[in-house]
Amino acid sequence: MMKRIVLLTLLAAAAGLAQTVNCLVAVVNGEIITLLDVEVAAEFGLGREASVETGRDPRLAALDALIDRKVVLDLAQEARGIDPGELAAALADLRRGFGEDAFAAKLVKFGLAEKDLEPYLRDGLLYDRALALRFSATIPVSLTEVERHYRDIYVPEQTRLGKAAEPLERVAERIESLLREERRTKQTADWVRDLRKRANIQLKKDCLK
Repeated sequence: MMKRIVLLTLLAAAAGLAQTVNCLVAVVNGEIITLLDVEVAAEFGLGREASVETGRDPRLAALDALIDRKVVLDLAQEARGIDPGELAAALADLRRGFGEDAFAAKLVKFGLAEKDLEPYLRDGLLYDRALALRFSATIPVSLTEVERHYRDIYVPEQTRLGKAAEPLERVAERIESLLREERRTKQTADWVRDLRKRANIQLKKDCLK
């Protein structure tokens, strides 16, 4: 951790961004999150993929995502290790998503090289792997639940859209998959929320003003 702090400070001084880097937004189990971390995560979409609520500072969503990653990775040691090819592919996907010119402009905005994004991408990949390992078991969904969703949600929704509802047997598998994913998402959110409650998290949100 100390090496990371020293490196950040030296990079900041060299780029004239010392004030930004040295502003600590949060400390999570002894690991720091700087304003630069938050702003880079927000700018490059390296936090949550979900859309940010209207009027909400996107940096807050990025901060939440960074905290989630730290509390999970602090526990999930079995998820360590990312293949260089996997990391390179993630970086290429990020560049492709923004387009070459926009991606380059974002790097210039923060005085970064592509390689500087690798720690953020690595943590994101490790976080996803940790969740996949923990929630890899099949989540049961009963036929009764599928039928209820079909009757109470699917059919009314199709009617509202002016479409004819397909027979249950044709959409049952799709509904089952949807319910399983919703349950997995909730279990994941509950687990991460519990980890955050037990973690030592110090927030300094004044840094974001």
